[in-house]
Amino acid sequence: MEEVFNRKTQIGAVGFFRNCLKNRDLKGAMSCFDPQGLYIDSDGTEIRGQSQIEAAIAQLCALSPEIKGGQAHVSTIGDLSLWMDEWGMTAAMPNGHVIKSTGHTACLMKRNEQGLWLWLVDNPFGSAVLKAKVS
Repeated sequence: MEEVFNRKTQIGAVGFFRNCLKNRDLKGAMSCFDPQGLYIDSDGTEIRGQSQIEAAIAQLCALSPEIKGGQAHVSTIGDLSLWMDEWGMTAAMPNGHVIKSTGHTACLMKRNEQGLWLWLVDNPFGSAVLKAKVS
């Protein structure tokens, strides 16, 4: 049975994105980004532009990760929301090696004209990017 996600809610939008990654649906995952959006990599690099973001997300989709999130904290003002949660990820590398990772997300979401919540700033590594810049 296919899961249905209500992308007009922040939790539904996040669930849809994580489901796209798990199912290697790059097109669906990219539909979660605002045209002006940016993705922040683990070292704090800001990746801008749809084609550059797509390259980063394609690497993640290739792993077909299972991502589970904890209780989210969402703060909303008008059409903007700050989404924060802790997550755990399990994925298999092409050679079969299983990787597990944990972290916390701090993302800015924007509701578009159709009422869908999209990533304006996707920072899946939260404050860990600060530690990467100090090292």
